[in-house]
This record gives sequence, structure tokens and C-alpha cells, in this order.
Amino acid sequence: MKQDLYIFSDTQLKRKDSTLLCETIARNGDLVDEETCSKDEFFLGENIIIPTGDKKYIPIESINSIFSFGTLHFNSRFLYFLSRFHIPLHVFNINGNYSGSFMPLRDSSSGHVLLSQIETYHDLEKRLKLAKVFASGAAFNMLSNLKYYNNRKADLSSTIDTIEKFGEKLKSASSINQLLGYEGNIRSVYFSAWQKIISIPIEFYRRTTRPPMDMINSLISYGNVIVYSVCLNEIYKTYLYPEIGFLHQPSENKFPLSYDIAEIFKPLLTDRIIFKLFNKFILSENDFSYRNDFCYIKKKAKQTFIKEFDDKLNTIIKDRNDERNKTYKTIILNECNKIVKHLNGEQEYIPYKAY
Repeated sequence: MKQDLYIFSDTQLKRKDSTLLCETIARNGDLVDEETCSKDEFFLGENIIIPTGDKKYIPIESINSIFSFGTLHFNSRFLYFLSRFHIPLHVFNINGNYSGSFMPLRDSSSGHVLLSQIETYHDLEKRLKLAKVFASGAAFNMLSNLKYYNNRKADLSSTIDTIEKFGEKLKSASSINQLLGYEGNIRSVYFSAWQKIISIPIEFYRRTTRPPMDMINSLISYGNVIVYSVCLNEIYKTYLYPEIGFLHQPSENKFPLSYDIAEIFKPLLTDRIIFKLFNKFILSENDFSYRNDFCYIKKKAKQTFIKEFDDKLNTIIKDRNDERNKTYKTIILNECNKIVKHLNGEQEYIPYKAY
């Protein structure tokens, strides 16, 4: 089974026959020796062992995609190597913010799906109908989290009632802006309950992004950009075009469709991982640092989050829509295929809803 490769160090990437050669690079540009190379600088799932030492040869057939959180050195020949095996490369800066992606050329495309996406986007009624589905799916999965913790840790019934009322308003929204307003209200109420969910004392009252001002906001931003990238991976396995979204506006250097789909899965991936890491005291305030109103996640904490994320992404769960056991990665791919069927007029799109 293919796995996602996560790279945390400054690394030189090369092709070596049918393997990927990773060499960790010190800050001064010299290759580090084995003693100074952390075993956690690379992560490739639990079932695939990465060789020890400063040079790591990883079979290319075992890699699904690459996520880099350090500086990469490679040439165009290496990109051709990734393209040949259809391996996306996602790059994040030192703060964990998304920088960009290399997406291999797809084997096939569909002009019909492209035209259907464009038509649906320009038809306000069709676009609003599909956008409401994304927003309602996200609201349902946020409620799923709240209902799980309701009466386990604290009484969240009033928060649940408020979100359910806003959820009814989603259905009556007459414009995308109004829909986004209701969706924003739901998230604000949802986040206000986190202080009752998380076991350790936290100062988290609202969502802040540029910059994230506390450890919860930093982890939300860090997790969400990974969810966006995973959704982008699965979109490229279908005929969909990530540049055309419905809830989110198309814009330069953005993939709004991956944002649309990610809305459904952020509560199930990012949020649930954050709850686990703090409620089981895996992370604490010692895993963060503050500078110029910016809360930074320390490297070890980033690695811990990624391992939890990869484990969650590949956990086998039962899909309530068809009662079959799947991983979240497979479920996200199924969401993309369901959207294609919706655009082709084969069946109405129903978002994934967690148990």
C-alpha cells in the first residue's frame, strides 16, 4: 500500500534508479552525518520502514505523495521522475503555511466535466445549491464532534441547539455571501465550545490566521493546509478541475474546489486530532513558542501532529452512506467521484457525514 512521505529537514532529493534518494542537508549546506540526523526527519507511515543514515533510499512505488516542511533541493529531472509515477509534491514554509504544489500531468481529462463545472459556477441557482451541500456537510460533522463530547466532558446542548438553528438558515440562503455568513456564524459558535472540550486550560476565543496568535489557532492552520493538500491529491485522480470551486471563489494561486471538499473533512481530521493531542496530554504549552504575536509550533510537535494525521487518514472506518469499511483517503476520493456524477446529472451530491 502506498503511503505519503513527510519531510521535516532541509533535504536534497534525487532519482537513484527506481528509488528516491533523500539526503539531509545541514544549515550550512554540508551533508550531515548519521549521528546528527534525527530518525524523525522523515515519516512514511507505519508499514514502510525508512532506512537509517544520512542517505535514505525509498522505493518510488511505495510513495503516494510528498509533503515537505523543510527546504528542498532538486532539479527538473527529479520532477520528471515524480511525474512519471504520478506523485504530487506539496511544499510548506517554515511556519507551516502552504507554499505551492507540483501536480503531475494527468493521464486523462474530460472537457465535458470542465464545461459542467463552469456552467454550474456561472448558474447562481446551481452553484448555490451545491455550495449549500458543502456547508451543510461541514456543519453536520462539526455537530458530530460536539455531540460526542456533550455530557462526556461538559454540557454543550446550548451550543448544539444554536448551530442547528444556523444550519436551518443555511437552507434558506439566497446568495453565496449570505451562505458564507451563516457558515461563519456556525464556526464561531463551534469554536466557542472548544474550551469545554479540551482538558488543559486554553485561551482560544476566536479563529485568527495571519498570524495565528495561540497554540490552538496554530494547530488548526497547520492541520487544515494538510487537509487541503490531501483533497487536492484526490481531485487529481478524477476528472474534476480544482481551480473551479462553488462555495469558495476561484482566485489566483488557489484551488477552491479542494477548499470546498476540505470543509467537510476538517472537523473529522484536524479538529479531532487536536482534541486527542491535548486531552491525552500528548502536547502542551511547552511545544509552542511566541514571537511578535505569532505562535509557532515547535518541530517535534509538528512531527507528532503529522504522525497522528497520517494514522487518522489511513484508519479504516465504516462509511454510513454504503456501510462499507474505508479509509478517509478513500472516502475523500469517493466525494470527488460523487461530485462528478452530480455535475453529469447522474445523481444528487450528498456529502459524507460521520457517525
